[in-house]
Formats: sequence, structure tokens, C-alpha cells
Amino acid sequence: MRRVLMVSFQFPPMAGTSGVQRALRFAQQLPASGWTPSVLTAHPRVHAQTGTDLVEEIPADLIVRRAFALDAARHLSIAGRYPGFLARPDRWHSWLLGAVPAGLKLIRETRPDAIWSTYPIPTAHLVGDWLSRLSGLPWVADFRDPMAHDGYPADPVLWQRFAAVERKVFARAHTIHLHDTGCCAPLCEALPRRRRPHPRDRERLQRGRVPAG
Repeated sequence: MRRVLMVSFQFPPMAGTSGVQRALRFAQQLPASGWTPSVLTAHPRVHAQTGTDLVEEIPADLIVRRAFALDAARHLSIAGRYPGFLARPDRWHSWLLGAVPAGLKLIRETRPDAIWSTYPIPTAHLVGDWLSRLSGLPWVADFRDPMAHDGYPADPVLWQRFAAVERKVFARAHTIHLHDTGCCAPLCEALPRRRRPHPRDRERLQRGRVPAG
């Protein structure tokens, strides 16, 4: 069995988002495909909503490491206000400070063959990038949606930060995984020309699995 370190901000007991289900189902089903996962996620304090229903579905033998993280809006605000830089590219950017050392320790313990990180939390890809660079392991970047696109994020400063993370992913990830065909066209156009897939590979990319390099 090969091993993979999954970097996912959304994981039980977090509630209120479909991303929790997605990461959990990956962790449940990967062993059937020959991969043993471990999960790097955030401390439950960071989540505005939590629940216990999906916690019971976490496989008993799955290693889950919950790293330090704060929500800038809830933990770092005064009278409901906080400096904008604390929430770029997202409100949970402090997770990077806890996730990188926790992830390196988990890599030493489990010796994975690859790192997998998942958006829509941009910081998850930053964690994946740092862990890949520091460990030398190949990195798979999972996109459920494009990051910076027309009209989103609406804040131009935040849009620039999203775009910067996206460029970093395209430059450094060994493989880009797409959730569905709706991601394909905008992400293909955003890729640097040297990394754009050949037209004959577009259909494979739409199905979700093709190396980005």
C-alpha cells in the first residue's frame, strides 16, 4: 500500500459545508485504491459550526492530526473589526503556522509517498506547497472550483491574493486534480503556457486527472 498525506481544512467535526463530506469520503475510499491516507486538518476551535454525526464515520485506523488555527473574524477581532492582512488569502491563514510543523512531524511518522491538498480554503494549498518543498514529496493540488475568476472574490485586494496562490499552485504542484468539467476551461487558461495541457489532453483533464507539468 502506498501512503498519502491529505491536507484538508474541512474535516469532521466541522459542519455546514459539503467539503467535509468530500474529504471524509476520500479518506474512507482511498484504501480500496491501494492508498493509505493520513489527514492533516485544523483544530476544531476554528470552526464556527461543528457536529458529531460524521465523526463516527472517521475510520478507526485513520491518523488525523489537528493543527493550531484561528479564525481572524472570531478570534482576532476587536469590536467586530480586525486587520485585513490577517484574513488574506482567507480568515484561517494562521493555520499555516500550525499545519507546516505538524505536517512535517506527520510525514516523519507515516512516510507518505505523496501530499494531497484541497481548495476552497487557499491556505490548504499553501500548506501543501510548503510541505512538498520541505519534504521533497510530490504534491497533488485538488480544485473543486477555480480560485480567482470574474467577479470573485469581489474585493480586488483579496482577488490578487487568490490569484497569487493560484499561480503558485500552477507553478509548483506536480498534479492538478479537478472536481468537474466546469473547472477545466478557466483553469487551463490560467495555467502558464509552458504547463497548459496539449489539446488532446483536455478531455482527460476534464475527467479530473492529468499531470500539470
